[in-house]
Amino acid sequence: MKKNQLTLVLLCILTMFITSCSSDDLTIEEMTLSKSEQDAIVKLVKTNVSITKNAQITIDSVKLKKIEDTYYLSSYHGDEITTTLLKVENETQLKYAGISCTSKSCATSDGCVPHKDGKKCTKCPWSADCTKTVTSDQLTE
Repeated sequence: MKKNQLTLVLLCILTMFITSCSSDDLTIEEMTLSKSEQDAIVKLVKTNVSITKNAQITIDSVKLKKIEDTYYLSSYHGDEITTTLLKVENETQLKYAGISCTSKSCATSDGCVPHKDGKKCTKCPWSADCTKTVTSDQLTE
């Protein structure tokens, strides 16, 4: 009986440890994008693209990327991709930088992404299909 109780207690402690250590934050090379920041970016992208298309869109997946020493969150929706520039704060935290670029033609490449200066989108090599969206860089408190 004591052995079963001990096993149960250890199992509960292990479960609590695993649950407390798991996180929905995205991490790449020691840099972290918090779940709340990610959710705010996805909500903004969804709203902006839905307005542009005059139809509700759904974000299918997201991926944290590093391209030439710059960090991005790519949001995939249908056959398009919206890539959002991230800035580094507090040495390890990634935050929204106020610009996103959306493309259908460059959805399978690294073209049509915000330039690290935060002012323009890089060119898609085989198409002019690239839409820039600029907003305030303040998403979450």
